Amino acid sequence: MEQPPQQPPQPQPQPQPWGGQPWTRQPQAPPAEPVPPRPWGEAARPREPWGYRPPPSGKESRPPGGPSPWYRHPVGILLIVAAVVIVLAVIVPAFTGGGSEPAPTVTTGAFGAPGTTAPSAGGTTTSAGQPLSAAEQLRQAIQDELGQAGEVTSATAPAGGPITVTWEIRRAGSSGLTENNARFGVMRIMRAIQESQLVAGGDAPTVRLVGRYQLAGSADPVTVVRLRFDPSTVERGNFDDRDYLKAFDLADAAVIHPAFRG
Repeated sequence: MEQPPQQPPQPQPQPQPWGGQPWTRQPQAPPAEPVPPRPWGEAARPREPWGYRPPPSGKESRPPGGPSPWYRHPVGILLIVAAVVIVLAVIVPAFTGGGSEPAPTVTTGAFGAPGTTAPSAGGTTTSAGQPLSAAEQLRQAIQDELGQAGEVTSATAPAGGPITVTWEIRRAGSSGLTENNARFGVMRIMRAIQESQLVAGGDAPTVRLVGRYQLAGSADPVTVVRLRFDPSTVERGNFDDRDYLKAFDLADAAVIHPAFRG
């Protein structure tokens, strides 16, 4: 009987140093099958799994523990509150102003508060007990109305004749303010005459105003303003001292010194 040939002995695997395993070839994964095209009319399927979050945009997020924005700091909050208060303080009066409160009767504090055109009860008689003349009562009423804008030196009111008032213009801190004193005085003098009994009857006389002022280089006051108001202007003129810049223009005739034409 024949014996089968003997197979050579199989070599025993040698132990690898440091406990390693013998190297073997790793099986390769089969290639992925291409995704078949989507049939026409079928809804697109999401390519990303459920719960997928896109990567953040190019703007870097604030690292944890970094400084907070300026508007979250106490100083930033205080600046925002202050800006809101300032805006409200500017805008709110523009919508709520101009209500039922009357407008002030004095344009500038340099002229003083207007007085009443009616003379006081104790000023209608002289020291001897005699009643004051119409011209003297008118002079007192004009002076009370004029206040600190000037001083009335004379006032004449003949029956049926023109009323003539002469006053000295009060010097102010500058030439421009002195010119305003002259205009302001004209408005108040005419208002006192318009509200007096001489015009209340409806037959207003002609009014002549003479303003005097001591110019630089002159020893005595000289006439710098000479105005004439016709009866129609005296009756229907609007002598509101808030429009004192128009005082010379309201007159029917005017002669103004060059120093007071500014």
